[in-house]
Amino acid sequence: MDKLAQSTSTTTLFNSPFLTAVGAIVWKDLQIEKHTRQTVSVMVMFSLVTVVMFNFALETELDAARNVATGLLWATILLAGTLGLNRSLAIERENQNIDAILIAPIDRRAIYLAKVISVTIFTLLLELVLVFVFIIFFDKPFWRPVVLLVLFLGTVGYVAAGVLITSMTMQTRSKEVLLPILLLPLVLPLILPAATAVGESMVVAPEITIIRSMVSLVAAYDLAILATGLYTYHLVVES
Repeated sequence: MDKLAQSTSTTTLFNSPFLTAVGAIVWKDLQIEKHTRQTVSVMVMFSLVTVVMFNFALETELDAARNVATGLLWATILLAGTLGLNRSLAIERENQNIDAILIAPIDRRAIYLAKVISVTIFTLLLELVLVFVFIIFFDKPFWRPVVLLVLFLGTVGYVAAGVLITSMTMQTRSKEVLLPILLLPLVLPLILPAATAVGESMVVAPEITIIRSMVSLVAAYDLAILATGLYTYHLVVES
């Protein structure tokens, strides 16, 4: 009976109404961003200012700047991503979209997955800009496929954790402060192997074994946090 219940739950998760709800929410988020242009533009501007200021600060020490380029990339993504999560939530609250979604008879897992997909798309657009900027400023091979793969996997895990924490704090007055305080320690096990994998990919003769093990850790984190979010999101939004 337990196996039958698990099989039924899995089938329900990926049935047509579930995917339809996910697609509708993602489309709604993309249309809102298309008309307002508040989330991605804020993230990109913040990131560009951060990178340019850092580049000018180490303009006379190019070798030092190149050595810390990987760490700066992830730090920029984390800070801009947190800003994007906060801004995305603020837009939902201002338009009362989140209240309408929660009232609708929609599987809470569909809401979570849709928000993860939407914010991941926004963050990936930011990272496309950042990759070009970092290639120009720091002359590092950020275009390598393994780097792009780690960026994608790292983004999925970071956003999956971010959406969960954002939903927990959206009813509090100090949500802008609580989000980074709660989120950054949670994603530390993700960022450390991701940064290690990207850094190892930058060297002339990278250790494939190290990169493979780090990518495996990042992928395992993604699966764990996505599973946690899917099966606990209804408790978070209804608490």
